[in-house]
Amino acid sequence: MKKIWVYLLGVLTGIVVSIVVLGIAASAVNAKNAPDGMTFFESPGDIIEHSSVKVFQALGDGTALAESKGNGSYIYNGPNVLLYNKDGIPYYDEQVVNAPKDKCFRQVGIYRYPAKSGDDKTVPIVMLLEKKKYETVARRGIFRYNINIPRFFSPWSAKQNR
Repeated sequence: MKKIWVYLLGVLTGIVVSIVVLGIAASAVNAKNAPDGMTFFESPGDIIEHSSVKVFQALGDGTALAESKGNGSYIYNGPNVLLYNKDGIPYYDEQVVNAPKDKCFRQVGIYRYPAKSGDDKTVPIVMLLEKKKYETVARRGIFRYNINIPRFFSPWSAKQNR
């Protein structure tokens, strides 16, 4: 009987140690893959009330710093944003990105970077996301708990949609 308990405790210890080692390895991989300065939210944040953005510096890998243009304005003088697309489609300098009628720019994180002046700048990371999926649920105030609407999945996290 004692041998059975020793065997079962050995198996249980092996399982626990395996889970801990895999967790540490997964967090190390995520830390290496996360771009410097980018922090993603668990779910999309506020809708950015700008219909168009103009790229002033393409960073590669589907990211670019851009100036936004307000609705009804003809000048790109709004706040700067970091455009991000998870498909990795590159942007180019002076490219104008307009939001289609069924999509909107939505904040999904923040980006910190050193400016030429030596100061650290912080800008919102925005993506083009469908309006219907997020606006209706956000209005009801149950975004996080509605199981019919998928939560935002950060491309660098090991967490699965809950």
